[in-house]
Amino acid sequence: MLVVDNGGTLTDQALAAWPLRERTRLISRPDNPGYGAAVNEAMNGTHDAVLVLTHDAMFDPRLAEHLLESLAAASNRGAAAPVLHFADQPDRVFSAGGALTRGGRAWHRTDLAHKVSREVDWVDGAIVMYRRSALDAIGWLAEDYFLYFEDVDTAWRMRRAGFSTVIVPDAVAFQQPGAHPVYLGIRNMTMFARRAGIPTLAHVGAVSRRIVEESIVRMRRGRSPELRAALRGWRDGRRGRSGKPTT
Repeated sequence: MLVVDNGGTLTDQALAAWPLRERTRLISRPDNPGYGAAVNEAMNGTHDAVLVLTHDAMFDPRLAEHLLESLAAASNRGAAAPVLHFADQPDRVFSAGGALTRGGRAWHRTDLAHKVSREVDWVDGAIVMYRRSALDAIGWLAEDYFLYFEDVDTAWRMRRAGFSTVIVPDAVAFQQPGAHPVYLGIRNMTMFARRAGIPTLAHVGAVSRRIVEESIVRMRRGRSPELRAALRGWRDGRRGRSGKPTT
């Protein structure tokens, strides 16, 4: 087991009571290089599958079994993920896979109409199992997004390489999603659109709709829209300015 601490606060002593301590390797990254860089630390491993779990992930003991079975069901499955529920509202679905619009807008599906594994455009990166050969085929995760959209980008590149991404209804997990900075959300969405070759007009429409919708939500909550941050994110994404923000 590999534990990557992007905060640099976890110590070997803190893991002393961990039942799997002898089989656990700790990598401390106080510089916080981001989600993609943390996952890529597993690049030199030898197992056929890589299970990614973020620090706040909660799941059924049979999670890995369900995801492994789903990957084994088809040789072209590159990633499998559970249905995610809100940690503070266990009966409410947060993500049953993700959809991607032609303008590059990514959103979470919450419908559970399917009872068997189904293909989706992408899955949330909080809890996901990857087939190692699929990751090898695409050069693993892009590290320049820093936060948000790595999961969308990974599934998109896997599809181009011939690997599908599926959601597994039998696998259930829990996580509490946090609000992301508007700047990073728009910047990374724009970065992805450029890489995916999404037509400018379609992308501008998708970004504009997202900015309007998020602004309305903020105003309903008594907060001011972050239009300047959104426009800065769009500008920096168009310019290819990536990585960890300096401010």
